[in-house]
Amino acid sequence: MSYPVYLPTIGNTLAEEIDTELHSAKRHGAVFFSLHEAYSVILEELDEVWDIARQKKRDRNRTALRKELIQLAAMAVKVIHSLDNCVGGAV
Repeated sequence: MSYPVYLPTIGNTLAEEIDTELHSAKRHGAVFFSLHEAYSVILEELDEVWDIARQKKRDRNRTALRKELIQLAAMAVKVIHSLDNCVGGAV
């Protein structure tokens, strides 16, 4: 995808990578249906980052860490798209 507006904070390339990940995650649904579901998916992604963080610095794989962080960012965006399912309404 190409973004018509320059994104100075994160940059177009990173935004496109997050968007691509978000698009590929749509095979599991375009939105989360509850905050519990969103939390569990984000926790899973964060656990994968934690697995890398526990390694010695010299043994960490930059590409793998970047991939996990992009997935984490994409899931955070997915939660934002899912806010109507996560707040308000009846208990």
